[in-house]
This record gives sequence, C-alpha cells and structure tokens, in this order.
Amino acid sequence: MQEPPGPIDEKLLDQISGSLIGLALGDALGAHVEFRPHEYLFANPVKDLEGGGTWGLKKGQFTDDTSMALCLAISLVARRGFVPYDQLVRYKWWFESGYMSSTGCCFDIGAATSQSLQEFIYRQTIFAKKHHIPIEKLDYLSDHSLLRKFKVHCSTSVVAGNGALMRLAPVPLFFHNYPKDAIEFSGYSGQITHGDTKAYDACRYYGALIYATLHDYTKEQLLDEDFYNKHKEWFGDKPLCEEIKKISEGSYKKEGGYKDGIRGKGYIVNALEAALWAFWSDNNSFEKGVLAAVNLGDDTDTTAAIYGQLAGAYYGYKNIPIKWVEHVYAKKFILNLSRWIVYEGVNWKKTEILLPSPQSAVSTSNPLSVEHQVLAEYTGNVPLTQRNSGNKTVPIGKQANRRGILEFENSHDHLRSNAYTGSQFNLDDIKSSNVSEQTTELKLSPVFRPSPFIKRKQNIRKLPGNKINAAN
Repeated sequence: MQEPPGPIDEKLLDQISGSLIGLALGDALGAHVEFRPHEYLFANPVKDLEGGGTWGLKKGQFTDDTSMALCLAISLVARRGFVPYDQLVRYKWWFESGYMSSTGCCFDIGAATSQSLQEFIYRQTIFAKKHHIPIEKLDYLSDHSLLRKFKVHCSTSVVAGNGALMRLAPVPLFFHNYPKDAIEFSGYSGQITHGDTKAYDACRYYGALIYATLHDYTKEQLLDEDFYNKHKEWFGDKPLCEEIKKISEGSYKKEGGYKDGIRGKGYIVNALEAALWAFWSDNNSFEKGVLAAVNLGDDTDTTAAIYGQLAGAYYGYKNIPIKWVEHVYAKKFILNLSRWIVYEGVNWKKTEILLPSPQSAVSTSNPLSVEHQVLAEYTGNVPLTQRNSGNKTVPIGKQANRRGILEFENSHDHLRSNAYTGSQFNLDDIKSSNVSEQTTELKLSPVFRPSPFIKRKQNIRKLPGNKINAAN
C-alpha cells in the first residue's frame, strides 16, 4: 500500500494514529472477556492483552468496533469526503463477506446495526428495480441524481445502542480543520444506523472532544463542565438532549466508578459516560484507562474502544504501550490509513455540501428531503461523478472475485476518463489476510474488494460467523 504523495504533519499523524490504534487496542483488550459481568472481572481483572476467551481470537485481533471504524475511514479517504451511502455499502460488505474483519467473517455485530444493514440491503434491492440498475453494480454508484434519491437513514428513531459511537473517530479525525462539519458529520454518521436523538448527540459531543484534542486542548479543557456552552458555535447552536447534556456537565466524574453507577453497557448513554469516566480517572495513562474501561464488564470491547478513540488521540500513538501495539492486527495498514486521513483531511475543501436540517438530522420518523440524502455531493473541488467509480477498498478478511470487478470497471470507462488525480490513494496493493497465516500484517496483491453480490442473502442472520451481539 503506497503512502500519500505529499508532506504529512507528524504531530497530527501521531494523534490520528493514536486514535485508530487506541480504538483497535481497546477493542482487542476487551474482546476476550466480552459479556463478562463486573463481578467476574473484579475478581479476575484484565491486566494485559490476551487471546482466546469469548470469540477465540488471537492476541491483537479486533471485533466489530474496529471493523466498522475501518470501513468508515476507508470511505472518507476513498471518496474524499462524507458520503453516507458509500459508508453503508462498506458496512454491508463487512456484514455479508467479512470486509475489514480480522477473521474473514462478520461476528459480534450489534442487533441494531444488523437490522439497519438488512434494511439498507432491502432498500438497495427496491432502488435497483425502480431505477433499472443491475444489482451487481449498485454498490458503486457515483451519479448525484441517483445518490440523492436514496434514503440513507436506515434506523428507527428509538435506536440508541453504542454501535453508533464505537466507530466514530474517523469522522472528526478526517475533518480536523472544520469544527462544524466534524461535529455535524459525527452525529450524522451514527444516525444512519442508530436513529435516536441520543445517538446523534452522543456522537456530536464525543466528536467535538476528539476534534478539540487535535487542536491541543488540555484534559481540563476537554472535561470542562461548560465545554458545550463554550463551543455552541461548533454545534450549530443546536442543544444537546438532556441525557447527553448531563454527561457534558460531568456526570461521569465519580470516584467510585462502578460502585457509583458507571456501567459499560450497550446503551449509548452508559457507554459514553463509562468511556469518559475512564479518561477522567486514568491518571494520564492510556494503559490504566483502557484497562479500567474493560474491567467495568459487560460490553467490554466497545467501552474500551470508545475510550481508546479519545485517549489515543490525546496521548498520541507514541505513548501507547509498545508491548500491545506490536500485536495489533493489520497494524501497518492502520498506520498507513492514518497517513491518508491526515493527507486527505488537510486537502478537503468545504464547497457545496448540504448539511441536514435540524429536524431531519435528529429524527428518522421525518425522512430527509431528497437534497439532503448525499451530504457530500461535492468533496474537495471535484464532483464525485468525475472520479474513479471503482474506488479501491481493502478486504482484510476475504479474497475478492477480480472478474466481477473488471467487468464493472470496463463497462464504466466513461466515469473514469476524467478521474480526479489529485490524490494517489490506491489500495490495489492490499490483499486479504488469512488468520491461519498467523500474521498481523497485510500482504500484497492486486485484489482488494469483495465481488458484487448478484444474489442477495435472504436470511443474513443465519450466515456462518454472523454472530449477533444484542448490546449494540
């Protein structure tokens, strides 16, 4: 996988790498004791990175939290902006074929996420019939007029699981020069699968903290109980819902932690509070904080992954324990992806992006108007229709069918003829990695993405390895 062609801000890179590696490590640390209650972990606390346990993973392998975050990060980089339809497509690839999985299959998926992705797949099928689009080409849409017509909010207005928050970091990391966009897109990114206002506001607030971390805020400034009021402009002057407002005012500052009601549960309010408690009480140590998050019990991997996003950005990659970092699955890939987030984020320009209205942004019972369906109609200064429709993606878990890809690309040469060439982000060099190879590094191959799905699975819940986590 080649590196970006231009210079990289090394300080910013350290923070962005820290956030993504911190997320992956929190996920991996919590994975082997996922669903264990606090009582068990109080007697048998996690003290180090281990394999086995709940999912039988190797040391350093991650679960759904990191897989979905990588899908989101790749979408932002490959599309050079915020395109929710493309994000959902990549989540679907993970769901159906193990794209960005550390094992080659989707597992530990939250029930709410599963339902939203099944709804997305259903909508794609209907959309393809209505607009006479071959189903195998539907995942690669670039045409504005079609993208605008697709309703990307695939959840109901009462879904508030922590699955919206666990994958968040790539959004504020990418839009690190634009606070309003970083925060609005943070909320929007969660709500396409988790429709509750609490999910929208939790992602906005946490996205703001990650953004502020990249701009040298101290921990005291980040955890200021008046943080929201001091940065209302970032939030578009839209208030936080009551539950998230209380957290922003310091409800997590409880010395007793679990004894005082901090819980590592699947409810997004609990998850946000738990992650911030761990950050507040970690004595400026990533190691201490992430282990505290895990040892709360229950949804251990997600609580720790949420903590890792903020703490990793705050402490930086260089201050995360090397004894753990060396075991992170696909570490080199994640670190290079971090470089691309820095590069493309710096070069992203705000042009004619249509932000969702306050009404549509916080309620899926009131669907978005057509013009708000894409958000990133333009990313940078070049319309998406003038770029390579065959965006390269990286299936960590599965080998792709090259024939299907070539057939699609050859039939769409007109979309590639005026392709944007300002960036050389190209994932052609990435191959899927087989867990049996016992390696944490991705190997080289010209194959990079799953083949188009000609026949849709009618009952995805029963696919091998598609294990459901009711928590998120």
